Amino acid sequence: MRTQKVLAVAVFVCLFIMLGGLVSAHHSTAGYDKAKTVPLKGTVSEWIWRNPHCILVWDVKDANGKVQRWYGEMQSPISNTGMGLNRNSFKPGDELIVTVNPGANGQALVLTIADGQGKMILERGRFAEDGAGGNR
Repeated sequence: MRTQKVLAVAVFVCLFIMLGGLVSAHHSTAGYDKAKTVPLKGTVSEWIWRNPHCILVWDVKDANGKVQRWYGEMQSPISNTGMGLNRNSFKPGDELIVTVNPGANGQALVLTIADGQGKMILERGRFAEDGAGGNR
């Protein structure tokens, strides 16, 4: 009986070590420029509420008026719910200021979200202290 328990623990530890790299690779932020923090003011195009990560899609106009579409990766729906967000938090046409670590091809890692007037909704992966986003 004791041998079976030791063997089960050993198998679990081996699997954890072998698969740990896969989980860590899935959550890697290597594709984002962590040295750059860029605020992007724009209009929500879509709020995709799905696993494994929610995606905020918004359009930003540059100085010449050309629109660039950004795709911001966020936490999972369950994590976002814990931060006060839900599937109806952002609607097409909402104006937001999204601070990101930019990646390639308009993809970004979302750091903060404020409404169009600058009132914080989400700060560094947690709900804003003033509760601005709780009723969203």
